[in-house]
Amino acid sequence: MKKVVLKFGGSSLKNKDDLSKIFEVVRMYDRSFILVVSAVNGVTNSLIRALKVIKDIDIDEFLFDLYSIYQNFLDREYSDLKERVYQIRDLLMGAKLIGRVPDFVYDHVVSHGERCSSLLLSHYFNDHGLQCEEALPEQFGLLTDGRFKSASIDLYTSEKNLKDFFKDNKNYIVPGFYGIYEGEITILGRGGSDYSATSIAYCIDAERVDLYKDVSGFMTCDPKCVDGVQPVSRLTYDEAAELSYFGAKILHHSAVDPVKKKNIPLYIYNINSFRSIENPDTVISSSGSVTDEIIKSISFTDDIAIIQFKGPNVGRVPGLLGQIASNFGNEGINIKSVVTSQTSINVLISHQDIEKCRKITSKMKISEVENICYKEKISLIAAVGDGILKKHGVAARIFSAVSKQCINVQMISAGASDVTIYFLVDTRDRDNALRAIHKEFFGGERCENS
Repeated sequence: MKKVVLKFGGSSLKNKDDLSKIFEVVRMYDRSFILVVSAVNGVTNSLIRALKVIKDIDIDEFLFDLYSIYQNFLDREYSDLKERVYQIRDLLMGAKLIGRVPDFVYDHVVSHGERCSSLLLSHYFNDHGLQCEEALPEQFGLLTDGRFKSASIDLYTSEKNLKDFFKDNKNYIVPGFYGIYEGEITILGRGGSDYSATSIAYCIDAERVDLYKDVSGFMTCDPKCVDGVQPVSRLTYDEAAELSYFGAKILHHSAVDPVKKKNIPLYIYNINSFRSIENPDTVISSSGSVTDEIIKSISFTDDIAIIQFKGPNVGRVPGLLGQIASNFGNEGINIKSVVTSQTSINVLISHQDIEKCRKITSKMKISEVENICYKEKISLIAAVGDGILKKHGVAARIFSAVSKQCINVQMISAGASDVTIYFLVDTRDRDNALRAIHKEFFGGERCENS
């Protein structure tokens, strides 16, 4: 019988009672499992804050406070857990001594909460009669491409390592969020434990992946921005991937790819309203379900900026776009999208890469480009649903709804994906645009200018 891969996020680990809640859920599975766990709620942010003030921090006081978090979860002390917490002391001392935090130190320290969580849960499970073994990515060989802070997992090399390591009849608890490259820890970006879980599922040919969150799966929009949102019970792999790529925070942006490659179903549960394994909040699989309204969900991101390369004929110059892309690619900049015209090449990047891009473009010598402009304070809104490009009038309804709110759409892209239409608006107009589209397709809150 194949294993299941379970993942519990940090929001499921806020206090001592959460351990018993997780334990009761896991006991319902009638087969061996690999449980991927995130850091205890708040620990990763605490580690990041410590690194930001590394020159001034009292390291022993910080580690004492960190260990006290774990003491509150268990009824007695475990010397190995205390040793685990203090394993980063030398790295912190070294960073403090040199007055900066090298990338390899950053990734090792920021991933430390996950390693402490896996040991914490292992003790709790074994103490309560559910035998399991802690296993670390450095032991079972979950390998990455080596990119610090945002690594990708090397599925093909990792697959053999994991199949050789994990035994069919044993249960394992593993820390998520990081992998290994040439002996160094490299993290997978925020929310990376989702990606760990789906990658492990790929490597061991798991039967399913169950992700436990503190929200009820995917919704028709972010409830922080729009009232009256509704749950989305089924998504295809492509729909879920596009939503997470365009800002839906419930799922790591790379988490879908590994399970899609092997057609492994992905289930999302809200642990706070969990009823049974047979009742997930959202099912993600290859089975599509085209609804009458087509649109399944609307996501957005403010982490976006446009670089405009302007010139009379830039859209007609052979190789110019490739030249621009190479300059960014060589410096590790990810281009999110490109929209071109006769007089402008528009490159969409992450907002956090702006300063790095300014340095790159300041050195570019392209005779056809007369001016380079940066546009910030914009938001990308994506409407996602299978069949969006095939059904007549869906795009018209989206932009008619936005237009009625007197919102100026700055850029539109359709066709890059079969399931997505996205556009850019001024960030000040973002919420009103989301509410207008949601009202058009799902009903709900009255828009400001309706």
